Amino acid sequence: MSANTSREGDGGLMFGILPPILDGFHRATYASLARSRTTFPDGRRVAVEVSQAEYYYSQGTTSMYVSIEPELNTTSMAIYTVWVDYNAAAHNLSVYVVEGGKPKPEEPTLHMPLNVTDVVRSPQGASGYFGLFASKSRFLPTCQAVVYSWNITMEKLPPEPIILPEPPMLPEPNHGRELRREFLAILLTVVLPIAVIMAIVFVAACYFSSRYKALRTRLKLSEVLRQLPGVPREFKHATIRKATHNFHEMMMLGRGGFGAVYKGTLRSGKRGEGRVDVAVKKFTRKDDRGYEDFLAEVDIIHRLRHKNIVPLLGWSYENGELLLIYEYMPNGSVDKHLFHEKQQHRGHQQPVLPWGRRYDIVKDVAAGLHYVHHEYERTVLHRDIKASNIMLDSAFRGRLGDFGLARVVGLDKNSFTDIGVAGTWGFIAPEYPVSHKATRQTDVYAFGVLVLEVVTGRRSLGKADDEFPLLVDWVWWLHQEGRLLEAVDAELRSSDAGFDADDAARLLLLGLSCSNPNPSDRPTLANVLQVVAKTAPLPDVPPVKPAFVWPPEGALLDDDVDDGFAGTSGDDSRYWEEEETMPSFMSSEITKRRARNVGQHKDAWEIESYV
Repeated sequence: MSANTSREGDGGLMFGILPPILDGFHRATYASLARSRTTFPDGRRVAVEVSQAEYYYSQGTTSMYVSIEPELNTTSMAIYTVWVDYNAAAHNLSVYVVEGGKPKPEEPTLHMPLNVTDVVRSPQGASGYFGLFASKSRFLPTCQAVVYSWNITMEKLPPEPIILPEPPMLPEPNHGRELRREFLAILLTVVLPIAVIMAIVFVAACYFSSRYKALRTRLKLSEVLRQLPGVPREFKHATIRKATHNFHEMMMLGRGGFGAVYKGTLRSGKRGEGRVDVAVKKFTRKDDRGYEDFLAEVDIIHRLRHKNIVPLLGWSYENGELLLIYEYMPNGSVDKHLFHEKQQHRGHQQPVLPWGRRYDIVKDVAAGLHYVHHEYERTVLHRDIKASNIMLDSAFRGRLGDFGLARVVGLDKNSFTDIGVAGTWGFIAPEYPVSHKATRQTDVYAFGVLVLEVVTGRRSLGKADDEFPLLVDWVWWLHQEGRLLEAVDAELRSSDAGFDADDAARLLLLGLSCSNPNPSDRPTLANVLQVVAKTAPLPDVPPVKPAFVWPPEGALLDDDVDDGFAGTSGDDSRYWEEEETMPSFMSSEITKRRARNVGQHKDAWEIESYV
């Protein structure tokens, strides 16, 4: 559109508001009030202009036009949808232009303040007509404006409210003013100081109550720890904060349901000339359950002395923060080396974990698990065996770590009963969600899945739409097809280092034997050590995965058995990794197993886990 005073030669579409005196064509001069344009993805541009027309032969008569004009000549047809919104109350005009039948956009093509009664004038008063005009431009001969459809919607403004003047204020008697002054004086001198004193007392009570609670917790914690044989060392909280750079994110080694683990550096030696790296486990839960978890882990781990278990160095507690200090494992956890296709280290791909080290890791974990099951004075159930909880020291020796979910079984018991289900999906034995009993066999099942992960380089739990979401099912299927060695990590099969086929078959069969759906058919840790040490023959594994049967033949479920240790609350359970819900394909399978349990154990699912 042009900004000249003549509309001749222009093409496009105009929406006008005209006074009733105009009964035909009249020459006029046009004054542009506002102009804008929009450009569409195909390069088409459309101009929008609001203008006022003053007519030569009708003095004092003006009209208003909103014109839409394409600025690019084209031979193809273009359809536009236009909205012209006028708000008579706010006195503003908005014009929206879109291609085709698209919805009305949020931002207008043109927006301007406008009072129509100031623009459209007529000797006959404030009245007029709406009109649509289309013309063919002589400068754009192929541009022909056609109106396919249009509608108009109007809303009548509500009448302006009548504001009556307020009645004059009558003068107040002098005695009323005096009473108000006396009341305010009493309020300021009596009530206000009492309120301030009460607020101070309340704040002080809350402060001293929290300090007393923290002191009581610290004294109780110190008392409990002093009663433990071989009391673990207590570190000053300020020392640990300095060692971890105030728990800086750059020092974080990992995060889980309990909180986070940080790397720290402490001074060693009499004069502090040495340096020793430590791993600091910081509990973020500050309720009673977090306190119980802390004590349970300290009570278990500080007694364990084995080369394949991560040693505890000490603890710290201050201002509600519970810390456990472990020996630092410089090579991290097994999963960081095992799942190399998804792990990056300082921007470089992790090297493939050699076969010899994989075999040694399996031997190390088996030895550590045998120690807590059979060699230690009391049976300890780990309940969360997985690759991320197996740490590697400087010599790549596998060490069993994270005893946050571990429980001690009574001297005359073989299981630990819990309302929830502790562990990580993919490592949980089939009978555990049904019976809610953690046993040595449930730890053996998780160990078997770990062995399969070490050999295959695949995670225990895949995607729900995979053909075999569970790693165990995939290896069982390859075994049934007579292609067991195809389960070996493809990186090992394609690398120059290679692998020992006999040892790989030994570990794969051991993993399947340990992950047998029926607990009575799984080997003991003593058998596992013999198989790994090659002093016992290969396990006898059926060619087809056995069906899970519950309850076991000849066994009865007894919900009233006292296992010598209080169970954890299902409502307070720590959920599995990343707090995701149970995978749908596992939920349906476990539902079938629960249905075969004659309606017993109908508690809601609660999953505990630490990463």
